[in-house]
Amino acid sequence: MADCNVIIFDMDGTVLDSAPGIVESLTYAIRQLGHDFIPDAETQKLFGPPMNQVVAELLAPFADDRIDECLHLYRSHYREQGLYQSLPYAGITRALSYFSERNYSLFIATSKRQEFAEKMLIHNGLFDSFQAIFGTSPDGKLDDKADLVKTLLASLAMPPSGVFMIGDKRDDMQAARRNAVVPVGALWGYGAVDELKNSGAHALADTPWALPGVVDDLL
Repeated sequence: MADCNVIIFDMDGTVLDSAPGIVESLTYAIRQLGHDFIPDAETQKLFGPPMNQVVAELLAPFADDRIDECLHLYRSHYREQGLYQSLPYAGITRALSYFSERNYSLFIATSKRQEFAEKMLIHNGLFDSFQAIFGTSPDGKLDDKADLVKTLLASLAMPPSGVFMIGDKRDDMQAARRNAVVPVGALWGYGAVDELKNSGAHALADTPWALPGVVDDLL
């Protein structure tokens, strides 16, 4: 592969708006543990890191350390219902087509379990837009987003020069920087402007369809 033709996308908050399904499944799981959990506008700001970290933070106010049990309840509900509530962001399909038509190789690197990521992309008709999907596994070996991106890059057998990483959270920007990949912040997702700037985004895109111009300017 030549330089400057690889783009790595985060999935939740970048390609798909998956917040409704995640919030519903988290609410179900926490209430099953006996807590009166009511999600609010701040809940989705937690999204981005591995789900065990999200669950731990949501259970902390209840002084409940049953993280594994909550994760099992969450994933059971999410597998059957939550993952099908995701939708592509307006303009993302057009942006993916733009890059594909110009011979970019597109990849997904997501903290979501591999099986969930693949099902969600298939459900939304976007699976074939990507050359490969890299998600996490039950053994937790790739829960660190930087390790996930490192594994993806190793599979390409090429240096990271000219590779872009597009994501909406701090973890995405830091993972890109730790792998010498160019980080681009997605402002339509779950992260904040300051979060993306302070974690090293080289550029910010207001909408999915702004991505082609942003990437072209960075070449």
